[in-house]
Amino acid sequence: MEHNLSYDRSHLRPRAVHLGVGAFHRAHQQGYYDDLARLNQSQNNDWGVVGINLTPPDLSATHTAQNGFYSVLTEDGDGADCRRIGTLLKLHDATSAASVSWDDIEFVTLTITEKGYCHHSGSMDLDVDKVAQDLASPQTPQTAIGYLAWMLERRRQAAGGPITLASCDNVADNGLLLASVLRDYVARAFPALSGWLDANVTFPTSMVDRIVPAMSSASQARLEAACGYHDGLGVVAEPFRQWVIEDRFASARPAFEKVGVQIVDTLAPYEHMKHRLLNGLQSSYAELGRLCGHEGSHGAATDPDLESWAGVFLASQAATLDCPQGENLSDYGQTSLKRLQNPTIHHPLNQIASDASFKLPQRIGAPAAERIAQGMSAEPQAMVLAGWAFQAGETHPDSGGVITMDPLGATIAALRNRHAGSATDLAQAILALSIWPERLREDADFATCVADWIKAFAGEPAEACRAKIGAFSREMINA
Repeated sequence: MEHNLSYDRSHLRPRAVHLGVGAFHRAHQQGYYDDLARLNQSQNNDWGVVGINLTPPDLSATHTAQNGFYSVLTEDGDGADCRRIGTLLKLHDATSAASVSWDDIEFVTLTITEKGYCHHSGSMDLDVDKVAQDLASPQTPQTAIGYLAWMLERRRQAAGGPITLASCDNVADNGLLLASVLRDYVARAFPALSGWLDANVTFPTSMVDRIVPAMSSASQARLEAACGYHDGLGVVAEPFRQWVIEDRFASARPAFEKVGVQIVDTLAPYEHMKHRLLNGLQSSYAELGRLCGHEGSHGAATDPDLESWAGVFLASQAATLDCPQGENLSDYGQTSLKRLQNPTIHHPLNQIASDASFKLPQRIGAPAAERIAQGMSAEPQAMVLAGWAFQAGETHPDSGGVITMDPLGATIAALRNRHAGSATDLAQAILALSIWPERLREDADFATCVADWIKAFAGEPAEACRAKIGAFSREMINA
């Protein structure tokens, strides 16, 4: 177990900012900064990070009390490793965020979830209360987009240099989304900034991957037992990690390629691979696994019937992908399944199912539409949407108290009540939602398939749902 730093923390300078210092960032991006600091220290290995949290919880006091240190416990069936992280130099909440100096900042990353972009079809959603408040008072922003715009405007006024803003959120084309929403906001709040932004700021897309479940009392106990001390910022994660980022930087950047980050010309193939295979399988288990009586990804992934179904689903999803350079889609899919089978990672399905109306369109809807357009069956995807139709809007906590929340949850629950007597009407109503690709909304055969699985699951106990999923999988495998 590793408890001490192998580098002089005083050597680090605040050269990077991260917005949204949640468990994922602490377990993922900070690990790469820490790896870089552990190399022979040189001018390009002095990258320290200033963290900004504009929304609760406020972790700044805990960070200060721990002298800026915290630990990451990685574990799987083969063992565990505890690492102390020291590259998060400062952590600010909303009350002090505006005081942060960006004079030496050259690289900014974000993990604020898709909701944090306050967007509607790539533009600012003016109906969001905080957006209206930011536009009325742009020097005291409350949203992440408003905060970025204000800090960039201050940088422009101070004749600051170029800067790179990289979204690390798990949304398609995240760099394009960030650029689009920020430009729209800037045009409204700081018109003089628009030209400077175009000339001095780049928005590379990126793909990040590591399973970091919400901390529970059990994972907290394992962390403290492995690391030997109480840690209010510590996190538990799987050993696997990946970060792929597009080679579009406006300024100096960390030499991440030295510590395993993939710097690529085109990100889309990697992004699609992750969203459709790993994330698609996670969302599928969130819906079908709960129907089969499971509460966590490990239980669902090790269920023999759902494991067989995963093979069918992953092959179906892979058929819609262009294989990224250096990758193997079949191997990636099997690795994804193995990761979900990690016995030490208990990722609540209720947590994975949260915000499904944001996740399912890209993870399930888009590949389903592409399969249909190519004349292929999209039945595995239809099964997932049938599971969502049954469960969206249910807010009963699991045994650990985790509740599923979704912006469209109440809408789906209302549709389910309205069409309780007709699976066909419910399927058509669900697929009529604007979140789905047009090709999917218009396909009558796909709607029928969703309706058939709604009927198959209706009123059935977990064992019966499991048996029907297993029978479908065996039929597909033997076809």
